[in-house]
Amino acid sequence: MVVAEGDEPQADLSKALADNRQLRASLMADTDRLARLDAASSLRTSALGNALVRSIDALGLDAERREFLALGRGLPSVSLRVDGDFILAAGMIYSAVGVVEGPLRQADVDDEGVLRGSGYDGAVVLIARGVTPFRVIGRLLEDAGAAAVIVYNNRPGLLYGTLSQPSGIPVVAVTEEAGEDLLERLERGEPQALVDVTPPPRSFEGANVIGHRAGPLRRQIVVATPADTPLGDYADGGNADGLALLLALARHADDVSARHSITFVAFDATHRGYVGSRWYLAHLSDDERASIDAVLTFDRPGRSPPLHLGASEDLVPLINQRLKADGADLRVTRDFGVGRGDHDTFAARGVPYIFLSPAGHGRISADHLLSAFHVAAAALEVLDGHDATSTK
Repeated sequence: MVVAEGDEPQADLSKALADNRQLRASLMADTDRLARLDAASSLRTSALGNALVRSIDALGLDAERREFLALGRGLPSVSLRVDGDFILAAGMIYSAVGVVEGPLRQADVDDEGVLRGSGYDGAVVLIARGVTPFRVIGRLLEDAGAAAVIVYNNRPGLLYGTLSQPSGIPVVAVTEEAGEDLLERLERGEPQALVDVTPPPRSFEGANVIGHRAGPLRRQIVVATPADTPLGDYADGGNADGLALLLALARHADDVSARHSITFVAFDATHRGYVGSRWYLAHLSDDERASIDAVLTFDRPGRSPPLHLGASEDLVPLINQRLKADGADLRVTRDFGVGRGDHDTFAARGVPYIFLSPAGHGRISADHLLSAFHVAAAALEVLDGHDATSTK
């Protein structure tokens, strides 16, 4: 068959139109499906969390629901018993919660922050207050295998302190007198300690839903969107359009053979103070955090007001150049997105970001959601081709 001149571009155009129709239908089907599910509770317990895990699994990604407890900014309640005797204690802010039982052992951290001694695995460790920050003491003993830490004061009165960031084991405090009593018990043998820490008021049990796509590079990009909405307002679908876009980008990453490994995350409790993203970053290893080259986030991207785009300074020319080449009538708005989303958590650690969202919150539009996909897909390809390690 002879193909007349000009037929091939027409065929390409027809395929592009067909692909857009299929993508539009898929985006809206996911949006409608997710918008019908209960998102009032956390992703740990809601139907939305279950649906997201199934959807990510169906894409062939390594899916997981990573649960967390966001503690209220108050002192947790503590019950401390040693050989059955009640000891007055106070929990430290950001202490892990739970019940821990083990042999009581003594440790020492010098003024340089070096832990002395060994044999702390599974123990409840007693240590004196000194110049080393409580968070450092907690981390050192957690790394040494301790099950819990008891810090005794070096002056009269009960100690009330903070760890500044969430710990992996319970850390509690007792008075100087109680510490001296416990030291005497240790001289007589090896007492058994039971530490029971319960959450402070206004704590939140949540979960992030995560899907991981491995790439040939050992570097990674995080693509994320909130699962919750401000003040629990889930009217008109909440961020179901953002979650649908997350799934669509996960499919797209296979189509373009992304070089980076990509982690797709639905963050819980974004509108409670970026709790999900803060916990996500806090519980990565140093190497995992260092491997993140960039983050792409979006919130309610399918809403009818015009889409706006924000980006880190070094990414602005790259994304603008790509959008111009694609013929998109959109450019980065300076400082847009600052204080508006989970990318702030990453940016605070020096991770480059791209963020897209409408300026307001109108109704979900299929045309706007399709446009948001094309912008987000272009942004993801820019990040995949960008060598962020040269700017870190």
